[in-house]
Amino acid sequence: MTQRLTGYKLKPVSITVIAVLFLLVPLIVLCEALVRSGASLETLLALLGSRYFLQELGLSWSAAAAIYFVSRWSFAYFLALSGYVMATRLTHLISHPQLETPLSVFITGVWLLIAALLAGSSLRVPYLNPKLRWWTRPPRTPLCREVALLYQGASFPAALFNLSRGGAFVKLDERIAARQAFPQQLGAACELTMRLGYGITLKDPAPRLTLAAKVVWIAEPGSPYHYGVGLKFTALSSAQRCQLKDALRHAPRTAPAV
Repeated sequence: MTQRLTGYKLKPVSITVIAVLFLLVPLIVLCEALVRSGASLETLLALLGSRYFLQELGLSWSAAAAIYFVSRWSFAYFLALSGYVMATRLTHLISHPQLETPLSVFITGVWLLIAALLAGSSLRVPYLNPKLRWWTRPPRTPLCREVALLYQGASFPAALFNLSRGGAFVKLDERIAARQAFPQQLGAACELTMRLGYGITLKDPAPRLTLAAKVVWIAEPGSPYHYGVGLKFTALSSAQRCQLKDALRHAPRTAPAV
């Protein structure tokens, strides 16, 4: 058994909320039609089979799928779809304003707002680049090298087992970890220091890289990963990201035994 920091790999709730909103658009249209027709079943059935409703259903549900699956291509599709919707609805609004209802104008406005928010990455995620999304884990590179973990002023020697652009898995020196209290609390902030390039140990003459991190995974006593912790890097600068990327590209790769 292990302890995991819950939620750090999940999609932002805002993406799910937006997808659900798009799924509800056809239902809102049906409700409006029922209210305007006095709850006429005949009108409802006619609307369900109409080209207008089927188009509304296809546009909104495909937009919901594009938002929820969060791929580079689905987002490009969503932007193209948003452009088409905006062009057709604005044209219809200008040419036939008497046919537009306040609700349809509101739906168009919300759609335009969502497209603008996503295009501006206002959901705190780099939506166009799947490799940088914080809720997915970047590919791990197996490594075997000495590192140090700094926690509350104390330095803990450790072995780095794998590394990625988003985090690392390290195993503390058992003799030192048994005497000193490394954080056994998920979310604890620490720093990881390693040598770059060919520096396999901390004594090698190579530049050091120090990265802020937090504990997101702790191995339980008695497990094969005892004294192992999973780290997620936090608040990396652009320079640190470049150094980390370069370290992953040039590091001698070894699959160490746990």
